Amino acid sequence: MRVLMRLTLRLGLLVCIGALSACASTRLIDSEVRSFRSGTPDLAAASYQFERLPSQQADAVAQAQRESWAIPVLQRMGLTLTSGVPRYTLQLAVASEQVMRSEPVFLRRWGMFGGGPALALPSLRLPLEPSLYRFQVQVLVRDAVSREVVYEASGQHTGPWSDQANILPAVLLAALRDFPQGTSGPSTVKVEVGPGGMELRP
Repeated sequence: MRVLMRLTLRLGLLVCIGALSACASTRLIDSEVRSFRSGTPDLAAASYQFERLPSQQADAVAQAQRESWAIPVLQRMGLTLTSGVPRYTLQLAVASEQVMRSEPVFLRRWGMFGGGPALALPSLRLPLEPSLYRFQVQVLVRDAVSREVVYEASGQHTGPWSDQANILPAVLLAALRDFPQGTSGPSTVKVEVGPGGMELRP
């Protein structure tokens, strides 16, 4: 029993070390995304300002950090942050949670040498793998004058990495892949994250 538990803990430690090592190398972030466009707005090369919900205003420091991660991605899509009068307003919502994961280890019977009597042992559930982390991103683009929602995009990724500064921009880039056209059907979008930045992959 003790030998099995030591081996299990060592295996879990090795998996954790491998996941941490991957943070410094190239990673492929796959996200489930959907995007919608309303009407025929001129979204290309448009100016915008961030718009915050009351709950986001209450946690202004955290929201400002998320928006700073999003600005380069939005600029990459042709959207320019302005301090003047914007053409559109953009609402950015982010959610993240830790998903616990464990694998069952069942020890039903442990036979003695020579086919002698067997010892019945209880079933155990021991953690063999690191936790998973789920990230969700939603973007709403509104006409600054009419307040009509003209574009909506969302993305979700679940994986072993918890570094928000790298994962959230990748999920956002995946969600905005079809900007400004949009596609109502769900799809899986892969983004490669490495020392050189982020790149969409087939």
